[in-house]
This record gives sequence, C-alpha cells and structure tokens, in this order.
Amino acid sequence: MSYILHLGHQPTDVSGISGLLNTTAIGFDANLDVNGIRFSGSRSFAMPFSLGFAAPSGDLWLGFRYVPPSGEADLITEGNAGFVDFYDANFVRIAHIQPLTSTRRHHAIARGDTVVQGNSSYSPPNGQPQWIDVRVAVGASIIIDFYVDGVLQSTATAANSQGKGKPVQIVFPNVGLHGSASSRTWYYAHFAVLDGVSTIGRRFVRRTPNAIATLSQMVGSIDALKDEDVGTRVSSNTAGQRLSFSLTGPTGPAAVAAIAGVHVKQIAQAGTVGPQMVAGFLRIGGVNHDAAPVTVPSLAPRSVYSTWALNPTDSSAWTSVTVPAEVGILSA
Repeated sequence: MSYILHLGHQPTDVSGISGLLNTTAIGFDANLDVNGIRFSGSRSFAMPFSLGFAAPSGDLWLGFRYVPPSGEADLITEGNAGFVDFYDANFVRIAHIQPLTSTRRHHAIARGDTVVQGNSSYSPPNGQPQWIDVRVAVGASIIIDFYVDGVLQSTATAANSQGKGKPVQIVFPNVGLHGSASSRTWYYAHFAVLDGVSTIGRRFVRRTPNAIATLSQMVGSIDALKDEDVGTRVSSNTAGQRLSFSLTGPTGPAAVAAIAGVHVKQIAQAGTVGPQMVAGFLRIGGVNHDAAPVTVPSLAPRSVYSTWALNPTDSSAWTSVTVPAEVGILSA
C-alpha cells in the first residue's frame, strides 16, 4: 500500500492549470522536473486550482515549492486573499492558510466547532523560492501546522466534536497574494500529498516514459503516455497484459543522502468489460516485480501509485545506481 495520495503539478490530475506550465528557471527545481506552474496578475487576480485524492488514514501532509509574487508579496491588501484550503468529503472547509490584511502574514486557521486562528511569523519574500509544508490532522480536534523551509511558522487547533472529516481536496484560492495593482508573477511546483509521512525535506523526482522497452502487450502507442493527456490512452482487454518502457527526465540532485522509495504513477480507468484493476511494476535484471493491483473506477480515470520502499531484488535500500531504468504498467 502506497502512502502517496498525489504527486506532481501536471494538468492530468490538477484541476485548473491547463496552459499554465512554464519553463522559466526560477519556477521549478530542475533536479526534480522540467517545468512549473506560472501565474501573472494584479492583486485582485484570482485563478484557483485544486487537487483531489482519497482520504488519508493518518495525518495529511502537503508539500510544494512556491515562489511568491515578484513584488509586494509582503503587502496583503485584499480581504478575500487565500493561499491553501483543505476540504472534507462533504465539501466543508476544515482548515486553511490565509494571508491577512491585518497582519500582512500568512496564518494557519483550523475550522472545527469554532474557527481558531494561529499566530504567524511568515511574511513572504518577493520572488524567493521556498518549500512549503502543511500538516492537517483530523480527529477529536482539527490541527493545522504551517512550515516554510522546514521551520514552523503558524499552527492552530480547534475542537471537532461535530466530526468533520479528513481532507480529500486541496484548493489553492490563489488570490490576493500581493498588494500591487500592477501585474506580478509567481510560481508553484512539485506538489506532494502524503498519508502519515512528513513532506519536510522529502523531494520527488519526476521521470516520464521515453520508449517501449521489453514488454509491449497493450494496444496503443507510447506517445499516448508521453503526451500527458488523459484523452489519449493505451488499453488492455485481457488481465495480465504488460507494457514496459524506459524513462527520461531529471535524475535528482547530484548528492543524495538517501532514496526513500521508488514510485510508479499511472492514471487509469476501467472499461465496462475486461480488466478492472491495474498495477505498476519494476523490471530489474529481466525480472518483473509487481505491486499489488488496485481496482479503478469506470466512471472517470484516477491516479494509482505503486511504491517500493526497498529494492525488491534483495530488500536493500535504493541507491542512484540501483534505481530501475525500466518500469511498466500491468492490467489485472
């Protein structure tokens, strides 16, 4: 079972960012990906976007790279300013990070039986890349912790006797993040939503399909996977069919102390007949190492993550040398 709930900042499974990917160097970490999400607008500019995922069993962690607006990022003038909101399955907002005009800081706010606003020490610097991490815990209380570059900046706790649920959607209101009537530019990249695992200091390198490798048993071209368009697909009409491919893209930072896991992400949908489950697999030394299959819906595609915390060949920790060069998808 993977602790991954969401990875990446691509429009295949992030709603509201079509056409906004950008390769300006400051907008992303080139060790991790090849682009970021770019916004440009005045202080009243609003272009919200969102992520959806299954409810976590433990605390939810959100991590991402953020480049605040290029000017007046520390000047909050819009009363409806919003940074990050968390919603439960009933579409109730349970916690959020909100920039406030009264303090010109970003505050953690928990929304349980009452609305509790935490103090804050965070005022964003103009155009300075930062890593944002947020923990949301839901039980007898709702707790939200807000970190910037690993340092706690704001926290809030509210009683939850009404039984509000765990988050299943994150909305970025993306409004009022600077105080200028002129256009400013800001960026987001490298979203990670994890179940019970801290995102602080944890980075994910995104590599993408390059070319068909050893196994080609599904219908469709590798181009259907490379274009990152859910409207173009490969398909399988018989359980047990495989498609494997080589990878391209960044290989991660030059000096890595530890590789915590290898993950295969696919966006899949079941047909009305045929296989109803999918899995990822690694191919190492001519041997397939399958993850547990996951049932996928027929109504709409969903993201499926397969995780290997250790090298399946010998249960050793991953290194940059042993990370597989060939991976694949399997129908079941």
